[in-house]
Amino acid sequence: MIRRRERLSYAAGDLGFNLVWQSIELYLLFFYIQILHLPLGIAAGIFLVGAAVDWLFDPLIGAVADRKAARYPMRLWVLLSGPLIAIALWLAFRSPPLAGMDLAIYAATTHIGLRFAYGCGNIPYAVLTARITDDPSEQLKLTGMRMQGAALGGLTAATIYALASGGDTPFLVGALILGVLAQPCFLITWLGVRERVASPPISSLPPVQEISHYFGLIGRDSGLRRLLVTIVVAGLSTTVTAKSILFLFDRDLQNPQWGYWAALLPSAALLITTPLWVALSSRIGLVTTLISAVLLHATALVMLTIFYGHGLAVATVILAIAISATCGMSVMFWSMVPIAIRNLETAPDGTGCAAHVYALSNVARKLGQALAPQIIALSLALTGGGDATLKGGAVLPGMILAAMICAITIMIYRPTSGGRNSAQAVSRP
Repeated sequence: MIRRRERLSYAAGDLGFNLVWQSIELYLLFFYIQILHLPLGIAAGIFLVGAAVDWLFDPLIGAVADRKAARYPMRLWVLLSGPLIAIALWLAFRSPPLAGMDLAIYAATTHIGLRFAYGCGNIPYAVLTARITDDPSEQLKLTGMRMQGAALGGLTAATIYALASGGDTPFLVGALILGVLAQPCFLITWLGVRERVASPPISSLPPVQEISHYFGLIGRDSGLRRLLVTIVVAGLSTTVTAKSILFLFDRDLQNPQWGYWAALLPSAALLITTPLWVALSSRIGLVTTLISAVLLHATALVMLTIFYGHGLAVATVILAIAISATCGMSVMFWSMVPIAIRNLETAPDGTGCAAHVYALSNVARKLGQALAPQIIALSLALTGGGDATLKGGAVLPGMILAAMICAITIMIYRPTSGGRNSAQAVSRP
């Protein structure tokens, strides 16, 4: 059994990472459009370019981490990436004295640098779930504790940005504070976690064969393929909802200041509801819980369309329900990843692949996250917000579209057990 102190040490890492990630997830698109005044298409395109770079580098980071695991433990990556992430976060939220294409190039370059620095630490961090223990029930507990650490990080980030919102450079001040606060969190994970499960032997491959190895993992396990599709569409729907919060209150509900405080909802919901989602999945299974969360999310957004004109309080409550459902989606698909790793590594021809699978999972998640700004920008443009300075654009149609894509895809191509002994593991963790 993993001691509570070690679970807390592991969760501290995700607290640190989410001080940074929530800055990207909730505020960076809004910063590009409302503060830097980048056109909608360029602002959304920067996220797409950043994700494309992630698709190239995340598998590379995963491959290097797996192959060097015997010499460089996963938690070392977490510790060493911290200062790079802090510097990159500060650069991303600067407002340089540039305009036009020069400003767009600066934003894209700093965006790419931030995501690369983040991936260098976050992918090895995620692998720790499979390296601390190989017990599925303990892995579920670790995932739940990790999600609560992420929630605390998100709450801290949202609170700092809300408190700084009245200043001349609220995002830059917030980014500076959060980058510094993340460092002791990474140190706690480095000091407090033990990697008990050794990576199976894995040989070094040239780059071309390394790419083939990644595709081979996907090709030989149907459960992994279905899981990756789930992560794409769930990541899309979750990200559209999160990134839309500031726009929703600024444009749809005409109360921008409340939007900064409403941005606390994703992290608060994750903190409060994670134990409930974990308990529910222990009773009815990961897949059934995932589907329940997906349907609840879509239903809540439809209800928000019907009732958002009834006042700010009603809209906030319904939005909180929708966001709580996205928390369930995230907890469930991340809980399925260690199961996919175990199935692959314990197969007759299995080799060490934990970082590879987490890299693929991150690529899938970032694909969904990259498509999210495109849906938001399209929603704003089609409803009258093609000019970023106008208030006519609405994001609610885009939120509903993403939720429907997620619900339909998961119902048709739902995640299943892949590989031997995984049916029981997925349905009864």
